[in-house]
Amino acid sequence: TILPTEVGHFSRKQIQENWRLGCQVKVKNDMSIKIPESVMGVKEWECTVISNKNVATFIKEFIVELPKGEHMNFIPGSYAQIKIPAFEIDYGKDFDKALIGEGYVKAWEQYKMFDLKCKNTEPTVRAYSMANYPDEGDRFMLTVRIATPPMKADKSGFMEVNPGIASSYIFSLKPGDKVTMSGPYGDFHPIFDSKKDMIWVGGGAGMAPLRAQIMHMTKTLKTTDRKMDYFYGARALNEVFYLEDFLAIEKEFPNFNFHLALDRPDPAADAAGVKYTAGFVHNVMYETYLKNHDAPEDIEYYMCGPGPMAKAVVGMLNDLGVEDESIMFDNFGG
Repeated sequence: TILPTEVGHFSRKQIQENWRLGCQVKVKNDMSIKIPESVMGVKEWECTVISNKNVATFIKEFIVELPKGEHMNFIPGSYAQIKIPAFEIDYGKDFDKALIGEGYVKAWEQYKMFDLKCKNTEPTVRAYSMANYPDEGDRFMLTVRIATPPMKADKSGFMEVNPGIASSYIFSLKPGDKVTMSGPYGDFHPIFDSKKDMIWVGGGAGMAPLRAQIMHMTKTLKTTDRKMDYFYGARALNEVFYLEDFLAIEKEFPNFNFHLALDRPDPAADAAGVKYTAGFVHNVMYETYLKNHDAPEDIEYYMCGPGPMAKAVVGMLNDLGVEDESIMFDNFGG
């Protein structure tokens, strides 16, 4: 029988299915256990950087390939770990402006980001969601946002604290460099044996696992018998990446729709003829879709993005009667 100390860790459905915390179970007889294949499939490799370009002002698409002959089995939505060595990095000297891209360097210079320096005194490990899906080959593809120090109160520059260790390291890497990666990890995976409608909702670098899942559901599985919608929120059009991928999927799969939410009206998006709705993504999802949906509680929700966005989305869904077990989310994105 489940103990009172365990109740808060499970949903009602899991309690009905007799889920238990391993640390709370006293084993009195022989016990048969089944370990997920993904747990046994984790490996570590020395990988080679093949691409590290900016896809938005502050976000890199970081791609590394496994050693020749190596293969990784994974389910889309998994995450990887990268080893971060001790280092001293000078953004102005160690970041390749050509890899950041001419269109984004101006903003970096405006915020004096090339004046930043980062020091890491001991090796560590960081986790990032994988943006690639299995059919894209034996590689890790991550979307990484540079973690800058907070701004000073008078907005005159950044506070004198260390920038993000992992993002600084990743932004300094160039094609040909070697990095130590391991994976796959995690259980943020689509429910494949379901016919329920699917909604993905994301923002920022939280794009990664959602892209992986959507590309797999469409490009690999050719799913046409489930309604699928993706709501993605960004400040402005120039912070949106992989847009062409999703617009192409929308044309190929009538059961898939991409919904772009921009924080405020964007003249650049208007000029480019890009369809969007102004507002925060949780409000846009409610006003344009869920408000008039017959049964929001029957949809599966997959979410990855910044903390405030996730909190707003969960609050809105709970208000609509959506149970927590229908809301899947990735803690490593954004």
